[in-house]
Amino acid sequence: MATLVRSEEMLRRDALAEPERLRAAYQAATPYPHLIIDDFLDGQFADQVHEEARLTAANKDASNGITQSLKVACTDWAAFGPQTHRLISYFNSDEFIARLGEIVGIADLFGDPELEGGGIHMTRRTGFLKMHTDFNWHDRLQADRRINILLYLNKDWQPAYRGELVLSDLELRDPVSVEPIFNRLVIFNTNDLTLHGHPDPLMFPDNYPRTSIAMYYYSHGKPEAERIRGRATTTRYLPRDKHDISLKQGSLKARLGYLARRFLRI
Repeated sequence: MATLVRSEEMLRRDALAEPERLRAAYQAATPYPHLIIDDFLDGQFADQVHEEARLTAANKDASNGITQSLKVACTDWAAFGPQTHRLISYFNSDEFIARLGEIVGIADLFGDPELEGGGIHMTRRTGFLKMHTDFNWHDRLQADRRINILLYLNKDWQPAYRGELVLSDLELRDPVSVEPIFNRLVIFNTNDLTLHGHPDPLMFPDNYPRTSIAMYYYSHGKPEAERIRGRATTTRYLPRDKHDISLKQGSLKARLGYLARRFLRI
């Protein structure tokens, strides 16, 4: 989506300054390239997006009780508040995507105006999102998924709330936990090797769900080293251990498939 939306009065002035420094930090991060930018938005603008996002009616139930629970999402542009609309338009703009491409080292990135799988995400108390790698192919765009960004909108987050974003390799060695604090932007590679999620049940307040804005970026073609699956339009969940697996909900096929991946890692 090409747009003339500009970053003035939205971003903290130096949020994306020094792209070479940001790119070096991104590439040096483990277990795979990622970057954390705190206080990403201008404070007043961030407050407005926080309020709007939490009032937005979610239009898609993303839960199945096995790999995701108590999660809803909104990809409906007409439902976004005015400042949220401005921000998501900016995230899909040529200006932002060019800056993002400099940081991640991909020159031909583009966004998705229909926000497939993205938009506003909310997960309520005791909900979770198990460890997974993302769908790697977008049929409508005929494109490879390459980069995720997450903007967290959780004020006064406390460790007791849980809900940290966990980044890991496929063998779950030395995972990194990222606290989902207010106005924090996380950028990371997404491919068949980049396991991530917030797999433990949340303890957020009942009336204050874990909330974020998720945006995904694509290119035509990607390195073969990032592929395990062929073109896949579904998410691949990998259980960490037996405690990740509940056989009480969902279809038999889904439950057995998730159980098998604990041992086969496929």
